[in-house]
Amino acid sequence: MSEPDADIRELATRLFALARSGTTDELAADVDAGVNVNLTNQNGDTLLMLAAYHGHVETVRALLERGGTRTEPTTAVRLPWPAPCSRPSPR
Repeated sequence: MSEPDADIRELATRLFALARSGTTDELAADVDAGVNVNLTNQNGDTLLMLAAYHGHVETVRALLERGGTRTEPTTAVRLPWPAPCSRPSPR
């Protein structure tokens, strides 16, 4: 498989950053415009997985409403739904 070009890498980096930061409206607009809601990064993490891991409930809800898959394991065999439970609480 060939290496994705710089524009695609830049877009993917931006999308995963939106999921990590909980920027719901912008991420939802990108998905509504045609971005694959189940897009994965090099670790197999989906947008949903990253939003859940970082505790962004509204972003998770928006991705689920757009068809995000809750049961697709990452390459590390993690599922999106238990992610907030497995992460230590900030003190």
